[in-house]
Amino acid sequence: MKVTVNEVSSVERKIRVDYEWKEVEKYYHQTLNKLRKGLKVDGFRPGKVPTDIAKRILGPRLSYEFTNAVIEGTYRDVIKEQKIENFIDFAISGVDFEAGKMFFYEMTVEFDPDIKLPDYKKGFPVKKPVYDLDDEDVDFYLEDIRERHAEISEVTEGAEKGDYLICDMQETDEKGVPLVNRKVTDRVIKIGEGIFGEPGSEGLIGAKAGDEIRIQLKSKKGEKINYLVSVKRVESHRLPELTDDFVKSNFKTIDTHKALREEVKNSLQKEWDERSEKEFLRGITEYFVEKTSFEIPKSRINHFLDNVVEEMKASNDNKELDDQQLREQYRPLAEREIRWYLISEAIGRAENITVTQEDIDRKIQEMAGEYSEKYRETVLNYYRKAENRSHLKNDIQDEKIFEYLKTFVKVKKETINTKDFRHRGL
Repeated sequence: MKVTVNEVSSVERKIRVDYEWKEVEKYYHQTLNKLRKGLKVDGFRPGKVPTDIAKRILGPRLSYEFTNAVIEGTYRDVIKEQKIENFIDFAISGVDFEAGKMFFYEMTVEFDPDIKLPDYKKGFPVKKPVYDLDDEDVDFYLEDIRERHAEISEVTEGAEKGDYLICDMQETDEKGVPLVNRKVTDRVIKIGEGIFGEPGSEGLIGAKAGDEIRIQLKSKKGEKINYLVSVKRVESHRLPELTDDFVKSNFKTIDTHKALREEVKNSLQKEWDERSEKEFLRGITEYFVEKTSFEIPKSRINHFLDNVVEEMKASNDNKELDDQQLREQYRPLAEREIRWYLISEAIGRAENITVTQEDIDRKIQEMAGEYSEKYRETVLNYYRKAENRSHLKNDIQDEKIFEYLKTFVKVKKETINTKDFRHRGL
């Protein structure tokens, strides 16, 4: 056997493997004998067709299965002998043989790169937003509770400020011509609230079911957008007062307006804290992605994008989508996600961060404990599947790596009032 290796890139090698016939002859005879067993030819018993006749009949099929047998039986050893670590994929780019004389094949081998991590143990800065909950957020949520318990009645005399329209909104050009794929059906809007209280929306006042009204709104960028609003229904919502009696009758564990407000405040603050933590962890990943340079194997990117296209088609009822456009759109995300995955794997190896079976079992019990007894068994059954346990293992590994990296972060806190946050349009 003779092996010739050419370096295509830091994560790719092209390998040609040449064999003398005697080195692959066993694969040829094994393949021929296997195919002969199922060969039926008039005048011969099954499996007893003479070799020369069998070769002639089997022809291309024999060649195809023989070459596959040689490649399948040898490529792993070839890659191992070349000391190619972190092997992830290979593709055959050429193959040929002449029975009794020679056999060769060429393959392109991809492998994960060697990653040199930054000196993070000296400490590295990461911003962490601290969201200070504004009372308006609490008021808004309480108003939403009132809205969900509203008495709804149909308006027939024409909409007023504060009424609701159930309508279709078709975006048009300046001449009123509808724009393709720019229609929203069954939109619920409140007259006088948000953009529907700004100049250009006055035509909604007085609207009745069946009316078609043209309005002009402004986008966040200040651009004028024209709409044709087709009104289906006009509603008036009578909202209840959030008295202690209302709270007692609608919430099992809360009995006063004050307690409800405190519960809402704590719940919203928890959501903002979770958002803060996610942004903080994203800052950690960005530090490593920016400070760590390496080439990504093409097969990893292609596999990621294949999954994106498949998921997008499934979520769009398998409608025709532009595969190439989707791949271009999601390629930056693919590169970022793969970079962080490879970096986190390198950190895990360098610091010997592992996930034990006990870690997995403990996490499953923790999650099951968050549910009532009625649903606890459903959670346990879900994680009895190997695939789901594998995903959970990866999540736990990520948690451990982040907890380890946090010990080296120089946190730069930035306090943001959620009112300011809303005004930024973020």
